[in-house]
Amino acid sequence: MHKNCFSLRPFLRGVGDLGAVCKPIREFRNSAALKYAAAAAAPKTRPGKVPPKMVKLRKQFQADNDLPIFLKGGSMDNILYRLTWVLCFLGIGGDVWLWLGYIIA
Repeated sequence: MHKNCFSLRPFLRGVGDLGAVCKPIREFRNSAALKYAAAAAAPKTRPGKVPPKMVKLRKQFQADNDLPIFLKGGSMDNILYRLTWVLCFLGIGGDVWLWLGYIIA
């Protein structure tokens, strides 16, 4: 059994070799594709330098304007917030309508 592999031995007594289960995990962890994906996802700026967009967002979301965090994103956040409430109430109303239909009928 390998050090960095999960163990199914108590559950699979007599089933066979567990090396076949762990082999794909080891191969994926050491694959060149994984290393390439990690390098591609790395930030393009120098380490320690904050991108200007992040500075702008930080100022916007940390401003002391007595708004809750879920509304600091602007008008689209406000629309999504209200739409969420409307859909919740419609869902609850539909559920009550359904159950009353079953109870009364």
